[in-house]
Amino acid sequence: MNKKISVLVADDHLLMRESLRGMLEKTQFVKEIYEAENGREAMDLLAQHAVDVALLDIRMPEVDGFDVIAYVQQLKLSTRTIALTAFDEEAMIFNLMKAGVDGILFKKTTHQQEIYTAIITVLEGKHYYSEKVQVAVENKPDGFAHSLPIKLTAREFQVTTLLCKGLNTATIADQLFLSKHTIESYRKEILRKTNSKNTNELIAFAIRSGIISS
Repeated sequence: MNKKISVLVADDHLLMRESLRGMLEKTQFVKEIYEAENGREAMDLLAQHAVDVALLDIRMPEVDGFDVIAYVQQLKLSTRTIALTAFDEEAMIFNLMKAGVDGILFKKTTHQQEIYTAIITVLEGKHYYSEKVQVAVENKPDGFAHSLPIKLTAREFQVTTLLCKGLNTATIADQLFLSKHTIESYRKEILRKTNSKNTNELIAFAIRSGIISS
């Protein structure tokens, strides 16, 4: 790549941001790296600077990655967006595609070379989807048309998957390092959004929407 580019790294985990910064600093084509620890900071940086590529965590405080992607589109920025997420369920994949993200990578399986490849690919005006995304699309070609009919935040999506696994409020709170009160608030909001009266109805909704497998 001949052009020097600027990259935004948005993730609420400092270790992840430092790792990505260290990786990007080793490349010859990155001239500027911006960091944001939440979606609101990411939006502010995008408004202030000409960012070529944004590496976005989907679950972030204040404003999540979906809203940052929508912000880029709303302002008609030239920034290319790549979701770098821990969520690899089919419903999340198809909702990211529906949101218009330019690339999708998964934290559990991606590596430096793939991140470089994804950046170069999206800058060429193409989409970059990891192997898992391609498999999901091949296995469920109509998945895009059946993405979630309602908007769950990334945290609500995460709580939904755990509720559907049969975990109780206390266990979910321990796993996510949140209070039981916070998890219960999420549960009530998820039930409201999905028009579910209880966990059994939520599981049925999650199966229909591809959040979990039957």
